[in-house]
Amino acid sequence: MEESRYRIMFTYRMRSVGFLCLHCFDTIEKQIVTVPVYSGYNGVEIHHDSMQRFPKELLETLRNEKEKIDDGFYSIRTWDVENLG
Repeated sequence: MEESRYRIMFTYRMRSVGFLCLHCFDTIEKQIVTVPVYSGYNGVEIHHDSMQRFPKELLETLRNEKEKIDDGFYSIRTWDVENLG
């Protein structure tokens, strides 16, 4: 099996409830990539208009990892700075 160019590191829900912030590692360019991914009540919507410009390799990673993303496998817990005191 060929290794994917993009490896998902983690996700978190953005202030706009309909989007996840997805952080990936680009194994070719050796850089972190961050993209907003539309995710409604039924999970990530791969064919949403906002993803039209994503590289095909990233879309393939999203298709392959969709179930894990939807199940919260990559979710990271975040806190508001005001609540840390």
